Amino acid sequence: MALRTFIYFFIGVFVISTFSSTDAFSQRRKKSRAQLENEKRRNLEKIAETKRALENTKEKKEVTVGKIKAIKEQISSQEEQIGLMEQDMELIDMEMQDIVDAKRGLEQKLDTLQREYAAMLYGASKISGKINQLSFLFSSSSFNDLIMRYKYLQQYTDNRKSQVAQMMKVVALLRERQANLEGKKSDKKRIISAKLTEAQYLEQLKNRQTEMVGELSKKEKDLRKEIEATKKSVNKLESSIAAVVAREIARKNRERELKQDREVSLAKNNKVKRPVSKKTTKDLDDEETALGKSFAASKARLPWPVQRGFISDRFGIKEHPVLNGVLINNNGIDIQTSTNATVRSVYAGEVKDISEIPGLGNVVLIQHGEYFTVYANLRQTFLSVGQKVGAKETIGTAGESGGATEINFQIWHNSQHLNPEGWLVPR
Repeated sequence: MALRTFIYFFIGVFVISTFSSTDAFSQRRKKSRAQLENEKRRNLEKIAETKRALENTKEKKEVTVGKIKAIKEQISSQEEQIGLMEQDMELIDMEMQDIVDAKRGLEQKLDTLQREYAAMLYGASKISGKINQLSFLFSSSSFNDLIMRYKYLQQYTDNRKSQVAQMMKVVALLRERQANLEGKKSDKKRIISAKLTEAQYLEQLKNRQTEMVGELSKKEKDLRKEIEATKKSVNKLESSIAAVVAREIARKNRERELKQDREVSLAKNNKVKRPVSKKTTKDLDDEETALGKSFAASKARLPWPVQRGFISDRFGIKEHPVLNGVLINNNGIDIQTSTNATVRSVYAGEVKDISEIPGLGNVVLIQHGEYFTVYANLRQTFLSVGQKVGAKETIGTAGESGGATEINFQIWHNSQHLNPEGWLVPR
């Protein structure tokens, strides 16, 4: 009796643990699914931004570098979307296999439960064929024997009820898994159809890009002149920023030296030897140190300098979008945005320089401790040098470059260029 009870208990625990492990595995799948859906959502938003940018320039029939950069980014996003769809189908295949495996396991458990239940019914029929429950109880040799026989019958009945409940639960789960499987099959068919549509649209975009590049290539001389002019503007901007950074370092070094001199003088007067710092690098005060540390801690969490837009040209050296064999360099990132878009500071800081550079419009330089952010190609600015600004505070409006509304955004760590894309919150 005790052995049979233990067997039933073990079966119950095993079935419940199977349900639990299946649910836990499903949770892990949901996390992966949620991550993929989030990436697809962000990419669709990026595609919408590039479409919007091209729509804004639709009235301008002339092909421009800005248009080509926008369509190039749209092609990149479209390819990424197709890649995400392929990942989605792979994930669905894995989820379907998980469901099939779970169904197979549940069917085995149901078969085991049914066989056990049949054995219990057979045992009950044998008992009822010999004696009924009342005669079984009243044939007890003592009161304690009567209590034991009553508990046995009660436990036997409870086991049968529990077995039926477990079988019903397994049947319900099987139906649920079958419905899930059919749903996944429908999802896969839908994604295959959508992927075909997206692939056709991608081909159209590539053909359009080829046409635009071909048309703009006819103006090679003008493009080369534009590239040279841009290089000069970029060099002038870099020199201007480097001069401001060097000026700040020199100012801080002078302050540090004065501080050291005061400490030495005080030590002599008090005849107390005090350690004197011999650092030759930039020495920040407490406020600037805290600001720099907090800025560094904000990597991948900084707000974008414009509310809406997409990266039209990335950090570093790359090929020109039109001219073959021509390399261009970007010390920051270009962000295309909507007409008359407001530009905002990505972090609290102090305005250190405002200048106007031919080809790059108005440029604002903001210091955040030992970090600096640069906002170039602004049509107008609303700040003054020395002014303190907060995060997301408006500093100006976006200007036009290459036939599109676009700004250049840079991040410097003292004299070092950093890739801003890794600092901004992902879009």
